[in-house]
Amino acid sequence: MNSFDSEYAIEGLKALGSVDLKAKVVYLTRNPLDRKISNMRHELGKQAQKDLPAHCEVDDVECKKRHSAAAGVGVTLPTGKALTHWLNVTTWNDAKVGAILREAGVDYVQVSYEQLYNADNADEWMKIFRFLRVGPMEDLTVDDVRATFNLASTHSKGRNETVTNFIGVENTLKGTEFEHLLYD
Repeated sequence: MNSFDSEYAIEGLKALGSVDLKAKVVYLTRNPLDRKISNMRHELGKQAQKDLPAHCEVDDVECKKRHSAAAGVGVTLPTGKALTHWLNVTTWNDAKVGAILREAGVDYVQVSYEQLYNADNADEWMKIFRFLRVGPMEDLTVDDVRATFNLASTHSKGRNETVTNFIGVENTLKGTEFEHLLYD
């Protein structure tokens, strides 16, 4: 967060918010647990196979096989105070980005990774298109969207299958403001 919250970054955002530029920003957020899991999986994949790319082209069967083989390795998340502290900091940083964009007068829309890539509809995509005033703004289907993807999904397991200490994470988050992150 330090680089985003620096004097130079703020001045740059203020310039984006100026009337002359008319820039638009799409601010993509993601469930922080999923973001951490994804980052950890990419790191583990690199350790296991140095040349394993982060993503695969849709028609790259060999790459998808290699990712599938690497997917068997689970990740271990922190638990207890370490996890709740990390989530507090992460969610605060996410909120801070939105606040900085608003304060700088930047024209932006906030969208959810989960709604873009996991939803059964294309509403979040149309939200972006309407905001940018380009592309299909109505009657877009999730099948239409997925047909344009050039990268394949490299992971489809649930958190309970991916996180080796899921029960400990679940016990830590039960009854907290972050519990929903396990099931959203």
